[in-house]
Amino acid sequence: MPTRIGQIAQEIARMNPWWRSPDWAEADHDLREVRDSGLGYRSPCLDNLQPGGLYLLRGPRRVGKTVSVKQAIQSLLASGVPPLAIVRFAADGWLANDLRTLVQNVALPPAPEGTGRWWFIDEVTAVKGDWATQVKWLRDNDPTFSTATVVLTGSNAESLTSASGVLAGRRGRVSDTDRTLLPMGFRTFAQLLRPELAALPRLPVGRLHSREAAQSYSAALPWLDDLVRLWEVYLQYGGFPVAVAAARQAQPIPPWFIDDLFAVLHRDAFASSRLSESQTSALVARLWAGMGSPVNTSRIGADTDVSHDAVARHVGYLRDSYLLWSCPQTADGAYIRRDRSPEKLYAIDPVIARLSHLRNPARSDVDTTILTEMQVGMALRRATFTSGWPWTADEVVFYHRTKSRKEIDFVGEPLAGTAVEGKYTETGRWRGEAATIAASDWSGVLTTRNVLDCTDPDDTWAVPAGILGALVDT
Repeated sequence: MPTRIGQIAQEIARMNPWWRSPDWAEADHDLREVRDSGLGYRSPCLDNLQPGGLYLLRGPRRVGKTVSVKQAIQSLLASGVPPLAIVRFAADGWLANDLRTLVQNVALPPAPEGTGRWWFIDEVTAVKGDWATQVKWLRDNDPTFSTATVVLTGSNAESLTSASGVLAGRRGRVSDTDRTLLPMGFRTFAQLLRPELAALPRLPVGRLHSREAAQSYSAALPWLDDLVRLWEVYLQYGGFPVAVAAARQAQPIPPWFIDDLFAVLHRDAFASSRLSESQTSALVARLWAGMGSPVNTSRIGADTDVSHDAVARHVGYLRDSYLLWSCPQTADGAYIRRDRSPEKLYAIDPVIARLSHLRNPARSDVDTTILTEMQVGMALRRATFTSGWPWTADEVVFYHRTKSRKEIDFVGEPLAGTAVEGKYTETGRWRGEAATIAASDWSGVLTTRNVLDCTDPDDTWAVPAGILGALVDT
């Protein structure tokens, strides 16, 4: 039987085909799938890596982190980094001590003299044990690893947040070391299906109710029919690359991918849970059905025959797996969380929200208006993240409850005085639905299905969700 050191050496040789052939990417399974999909999509999440930095790339499983790592390796090789200087391995199921064994004891092909090593450690949060302490020890004590460029990817928020603290001071003298890969935003989705939409202007998230915004919204009107239809396709398919490829080919989302996502949820995110598959489906279906309202875990528990504590615990599992994001209630007069107030919870992607229905059509689908609210909020979150706010910040986008106990969906400092409501009306009665924003101190944007009205610069505006998403989302 081979020793563990030998097993690791063999695994590493298999996972680093660029050591052997400059044509490795042609045979790589993940990159071949990207080519075969016809999307031509490459996320910028690992662009501009600086030598000596230690980067954390977070995001849900099946979103394409491994593909992004391999595409980053392609770019490094194209820029002249020697193949033997790059080491990648998938850490699923490893022990924490294996990380030190690999770096210090496993024989690796030597990098050319004067060349720093590049390490890509995929799904490090799946390592069993205190992996962050091992990485910290190596940064402190191994002279080569301490100056190497290291990229760690993971799908567990709690583990990565804890690691950020452990690794403080050991990330290198570089900026932007926390990276996030999310499902594709609507703008990217729309351009992949209709490339000519790349001509649409971009609108900063802090300029939603401005003269610039009114001009941009009007400039998008020639594409209104396309954007309405694409928005509704997006609400069905979402932004996971496999689903986007299916949308582009006008095919259903592959059943195997639906099963994969359910396995991510039930067997990975809920790995510590005792819920059956049917209980998991019922719980998440009930949770997503209530996305438009502040979460009431007691009521969800009563509806699904699960305890209040179990519901709260499973919400935590979903949050840690980047499958949901939370929208807290803002305090009066300040963009901070209101004490002892319930959050709104939103799925990270339409397919996650529709998963129970997609697996079993007898379960109710999520209402289009709720999906629109969810994806408008997600567009605002992605836009604030792109403009420099960290994805992990939980006091960025809020909902507001007025003194009359009515709610405004989205407000926040990055929105620069504009409040956004995620409605989906297509009638002239939109002004009645905008009454809550109109009575507030914020400028207002109410997202509609296909109504655009920016005539009064001082009043609330109606903007089609597809136009707002195409201009603001990533």
